Amino acid sequence: MDIFNLNYAEFESFMFVFFRVGALILFVPILGSRQIPATMKIGLILFIAIVVFPSVKDRPLPDPRGVLELAVFLIADVTIGLGIAYIARLIFAAVQVAGTVVDFQMGFGVVNVIDPQTDTQVSVTAQFHNILAVLIFLAVDAHHFILQAIVESFFIVNPAEVSFASITPEYMLHLFSGTFTIAVKIAAPIMAILFFLSVGLGLVARTVPQMNVFIVGFPLQIGVGLLMVGLSISFFSILVQQQMYELPIKFMGFLRAL
Repeated sequence: MDIFNLNYAEFESFMFVFFRVGALILFVPILGSRQIPATMKIGLILFIAIVVFPSVKDRPLPDPRGVLELAVFLIADVTIGLGIAYIARLIFAAVQVAGTVVDFQMGFGVVNVIDPQTDTQVSVTAQFHNILAVLIFLAVDAHHFILQAIVESFFIVNPAEVSFASITPEYMLHLFSGTFTIAVKIAAPIMAILFFLSVGLGLVARTVPQMNVFIVGFPLQIGVGLLMVGLSISFFSILVQQQMYELPIKFMGFLRAL
């Protein structure tokens, strides 16, 4: 496709593809990382838009009658891309929440590292889990699910017909509660062992008051916590894979809700 020989109608259609893909790439996990140069992101957005455009150019897209109407349609178009990226990010948010809770119980609550994806401070276990989640994301081809969703979105949603009123508080609550549920499932095995360890140390402190439980318990909690993090990797991988494979269903649910 020669993007330099488009007529006005085709150029308008290409703009909708470019803006939707751009919103997705800038905020989707991994590709939206601040470590990726802006020029590379723009080039990737343009490349994907050029590849996607021939498949969707015959779909009915908005025909704005003025600059203001065009701006409104483009905002709706960008929001669709952001919604897809946001749903994908929720899995990584759940992973980070679980890691942060575990680190707090282990005694690593004040030990933070810089997450290269978001350029923010996160706990050690949260960053470890995040790296594993990124590897699983690539291993199961979840990025293909996202690209497939952006193509199918043009067949399901027309920016001129988007109704954000259909995105009800109940739907948003369902997304957030799902994220919290994933975080609890990831952290539960480790937290359970650390809880029983804390109870055991408390009983020891009551029965053997001469023992300095704080000095003994602190390295013991760290050691047991790290051991459980290692032993739970297989469970973590299975759980995150299941969530990755459910992404197409979540994407379609979001697009059909618009």
